[in-house]
Amino acid sequence: MIVPILEDARGAMRLVLERQYRYPMGRTMLEFPAGKLDLGEPTFACAQRELKEETGYVAKQWARAGVIHPVISYSTEFIEIWFARHLVLGKRQLDDGELLDVFTATPAELMQWCLDGTVTDAKTVCGVYWLQNLLNHTWLPSWRPAGLLP
Repeated sequence: MIVPILEDARGAMRLVLERQYRYPMGRTMLEFPAGKLDLGEPTFACAQRELKEETGYVAKQWARAGVIHPVISYSTEFIEIWFARHLVLGKRQLDDGELLDVFTATPAELMQWCLDGTVTDAKTVCGVYWLQNLLNHTWLPSWRPAGLLP
């Protein structure tokens, strides 16, 4: 999962999010971009690919926040959480049948949506936890140029 950060010339932050219809839920969900690993694909390469495919953005700097295991009772699934900044917009490359709307929100808006139940996607809520730590300076990410990460 990627927490993509847009900053304007004054340093005001907006986050890139998606509205995506999720058939098991029967409704549109608000979430951060994310995707599944291709066979043998490194997790960082997956994060870069999914960000570009789903949103059109390419990030110049990245920081790894951590990993979550969303369903430990019956699965070995894991989700790595990446932060991306210094975004450059290009063309999206959605998978066949993938329908999603890309939009931006302020951190305050997203946090309110988590509090009021508008956002219930677990990976996104966890991303907001890391975002709060970033904004509160309790997590100081190690930002690295895209080409210097494995």
